[in-house]
Amino acid sequence: MAVTRQMIFPLAFYKKSKFNGSKGALNYRIEKVSGEDRDEFLLTIWKGPFCYEATREEKTTHRYPFSDEGLDAIVEKLNQL
Repeated sequence: MAVTRQMIFPLAFYKKSKFNGSKGALNYRIEKVSGEDRDEFLLTIWKGPFCYEATREEKTTHRYPFSDEGLDAIVEKLNQL
């Protein structure tokens, strides 16, 4: 099943919350992180079945601008998996 922009909430949601989701056997987390000069999205991807905190195996991270365009890029990345 494809991930759509509506499935990952609007930009304002991420100012205070993190989003955890899954696509098939992969889990992902989208969160806002503050850098030295700007805010970014951090997309973390790992294989299931366990949640973020309980997963000890390798996790892959990707950074995107904290913007609507960044969310569009995250959707595109998730649909490539």
